[in-house]
Amino acid sequence: MPNFHAKEFVEPTYPSSYGKSEFEFVAVSKRGDRLVMSHTQDCDMLLKVNKNKKGYLIKGDKITRPSQVAILQQALKDYRDLSKTETTNSNIDSKKEKSLKISPYLKSMEYFADSFKTTKDILVEVGFGSGRHLLYQAKKNPEKLVIGLEIHKPSIEQVLKQCELQNIENILVVDYDARTFLEFLNSNSVSQIFVHFPVPWDKKPHRRVISERFIDESKRALKVGGTLELRTDSDNYFEYSFSEFIKQQKVELHVNKNRDLEISSKYEDRWKRQEKDIYDITMINQEFSEDILSVGRLKFDEKLGFKEVKKRFEEVTLRGDGFFAHIEDIFEISEEEGLVRVSYGASQRNEHSYVFIKKDEVTYFPNNVLATKDNEQAHELIKGYLWNT
Repeated sequence: MPNFHAKEFVEPTYPSSYGKSEFEFVAVSKRGDRLVMSHTQDCDMLLKVNKNKKGYLIKGDKITRPSQVAILQQALKDYRDLSKTETTNSNIDSKKEKSLKISPYLKSMEYFADSFKTTKDILVEVGFGSGRHLLYQAKKNPEKLVIGLEIHKPSIEQVLKQCELQNIENILVVDYDARTFLEFLNSNSVSQIFVHFPVPWDKKPHRRVISERFIDESKRALKVGGTLELRTDSDNYFEYSFSEFIKQQKVELHVNKNRDLEISSKYEDRWKRQEKDIYDITMINQEFSEDILSVGRLKFDEKLGFKEVKKRFEEVTLRGDGFFAHIEDIFEISEEEGLVRVSYGASQRNEHSYVFIKKDEVTYFPNNVLATKDNEQAHELIKGYLWNT
């Protein structure tokens, strides 16, 4: 990811602007960690200024980092030039300059929460990696809408570039956890869901994509006759997944071993050369599902004094029945405003965000925390902590 190093760093005054960016404020933790609010290309993000024995490291904050690397790269360049910092090491001035254009194929979760509608058949691929299979499905099915889910930023960049180069217009790319995304799709709206070669997570099985809950949500989203297809080279993952699929009612299951598909990834090609076994489980849905309410956004309805929160702040993990909220750190902008970093969600999945405490309102930042089942429960824990109730 883009960053730069410097032996010396003189922080600019805020607010300031330079190039294509505006820098609104700096928020400082008790440990001295610094977060700078940047606004670049209609995108709000935080930059981290870390001091170490060798000097300073300035990079994007992981929680607020945009999916398109070029936007973060531009923000860091503008911040470097605004502060007149001489870098000792940097990767933000690459010879192949990344375009600062926002791709029309990249969609935020707000889009799916607020305005997503389609009459087309939907195909979903979870963790598309290099995108070879995703792009193939889009070209093969131009009349269908293909949604690709991926959290690996370089993979996202690669697919967005190929969409432009190959003039593929029926792909939507989403940087979001697949285990939650399906909650945003209408019941009986999806024809196929592909989960090809997910990370096995043998040592952390709770992080696996395939679970009873994921299969349940897949069944709800799938049309009658729609399919969920798992493909894996892991014996353990295959056995685990089959034990989850076999629990389901009103489904038809097909198992294949070493089946050749019309298209394969570069990793699959390598495994075939190594003569590794590859397993497929295809679940065919046979059940019609009722519609569900659309997912909204979480919000705080009351004002809150930052000074009071700072006075009694402590790192703590709050737990409910299968969900949690971890209050991690606090950053002061002024006596009346600041950020509280939190993680929250379910035991098998968690999200990260900041609670932005302003003079006149309290919001999440980024302000896109969606009211999924797990998030709603964790939100109540966070409110209870902040308002000390």
